[in-house]
Amino acid sequence: MEAGMRTEILTGLGLALLSVAGTVTAVANPAPPPELMVDADVRVAADGSVVDYRLNGVLDHALADRIEREVRQWRFVPALRDGQPATAKTRLLITLQPAREGGRWVVADVSSGQPALARRELLMPDFPESALRAHLSARVVLDVKLAPTGKVEAVHVEQVSLDRPGDPKLAAQWAEIFGPPSVRAAKGWRFLPPESVDGEPVGATFRIAIVFPYDVDTIAAHRFYPGPITPAPWLAPRIADHALRQALADGEIQPLEERVHLAGEVVGHVL
Repeated sequence: MEAGMRTEILTGLGLALLSVAGTVTAVANPAPPPELMVDADVRVAADGSVVDYRLNGVLDHALADRIEREVRQWRFVPALRDGQPATAKTRLLITLQPAREGGRWVVADVSSGQPALARRELLMPDFPESALRAHLSARVVLDVKLAPTGKVEAVHVEQVSLDRPGDPKLAAQWAEIFGPPSVRAAKGWRFLPPESVDGEPVGATFRIAIVFPYDVDTIAAHRFYPGPITPAPWLAPRIADHALRQALADGEIQPLEERVHLAGEVVGHVL
């Protein structure tokens, strides 16, 4: 792999999570894909009911109708403004998997407060030349704070993990090499505001993983040895301790301070 800036549109799960809203497309194939990511905006009333739904992207009409009917039945814990329930808008990312019944889908996961890129390309960080020479791969987890405009307000390196065990002091030195280019790249990202309360956009915080693969052909097989965790100082302890960070794929986002939450369990619902 050559050094230098690498600009790419994330594929697979990363593309679904870091994309301009409206990238969902159903492909006509005899065998359904193993997973379908549905991107939608919903407006939730102060009583937690869904009062508006908008699909971002293109889906088979029948499936799109089934998803809308399903989502409009969901109940949410409403956002608060000055301590009182308020109307809010949030972006949902719904993961569907094929159900056992042919032609049906099952809800596998739902997350709210998902930010969407305001640009079609995600500028990724430089691969450090010293790491290239050492044939070293790394996985960096960042905490990113967004202003209400969607501009990146702050970036914090939460964890750097390497693909080989070693002396803690040496690992810390490599963390100092992989961290800064990750922060520089993240500060150049721009997002659409993922949520609004009473019609006003609000800030957000999310966690994202960036993988530096020395060999891109074997990225899926990489094993990373977890480095020390230092959550961003602005995160509440209950948020900072979330264990999902270890499962994040390259480019995958985990919203951390979403204002709107599902009030009940919907995973397992068949559409």
